[in-house]
Amino acid sequence: MLNFNHLYYFHVTASEGSIKAASDRLGVTQPTVSEQLRMLERVLDVELFERTPTGLKLTHAGRQALEYTKAMFLAGERLVKALGRTLDAPNVALRVGMSAGMARTTAADFLMPLLTVEDCRPSIRTGELHEMLRSMRARELDLVLGESEPAEITRDGFAVELIYRPTLVAIVLTDIEPQSDWKNLSLLEYPATSIYHWEVEKFLNDHHLEPKVQGEVDDTFLMLEAVLRGGFVAFVPRSVARDAIRSKRVKVLHAISPEAAGVYAIYPGHEALQLVRVAVERLIENARERFEGTDDLRLSAAPSSRA
Repeated sequence: MLNFNHLYYFHVTASEGSIKAASDRLGVTQPTVSEQLRMLERVLDVELFERTPTGLKLTHAGRQALEYTKAMFLAGERLVKALGRTLDAPNVALRVGMSAGMARTTAADFLMPLLTVEDCRPSIRTGELHEMLRSMRARELDLVLGESEPAEITRDGFAVELIYRPTLVAIVLTDIEPQSDWKNLSLLEYPATSIYHWEVEKFLNDHHLEPKVQGEVDDTFLMLEAVLRGGFVAFVPRSVARDAIRSKRVKVLHAISPEAAGVYAIYPGHEALQLVRVAVERLIENARERFEGTDDLRLSAAPSSRA
């Protein structure tokens, strides 16, 4: 028969990533954890972990088993709470991937709601968007946050929701007076791999503006600091420049409402845990509160886009 204690040991080991960490958390010896895992593998007649020189790695069967145990133990916690008792059960891990581009262009407090979801222990990592999507398809991530929608060819089976769309503002020091064609300005631009690069380029071309490209920066906070110290012009999300604008250390020359760039939540369309949906709703609610009354655009009530 299936032993739920074995499942619990497996769930903790998979969540912690190693037998040592699991034994520390469970308060038992490492051989005890190893034996419980071996017994579960014998009952299921599958290998749940691949033993590698760098540690444990879930097999395909292990990833499938983890999806079930996450739902099982979350349901168990809710059952205990519904009956008016408390139980020191493990929080369910929420594995979140954040595209490197978004990590460099979004204020940290925008993502704080991920750390406040009940009965949840978020694990957040960053990387290129295509890598994050590949990890989610391999069931190594539950939710991916990116600065653009995935291409149609890579989004099959994924739900995509727009959390909010930022306004980009061109900022300079308050004592700088640009010429009509901006030829006296030095521009810090985004790399071509950034969705913001093409939004800015289109704006400059449409308005016949020709600043001198001084450098390429992929971090909006560094861009803001460079504007404050070096007298450059840069396009950054309004949320990043908000305090500098309010204190009149910089002024806004133009604003862009991007057509494609934004903050997108991407997750498995038909297999997403309820925990993921709660996290997405929390992010949307936070965006609505933060940007209410501004010209930043949000999509807080539209249905998910599914391929």
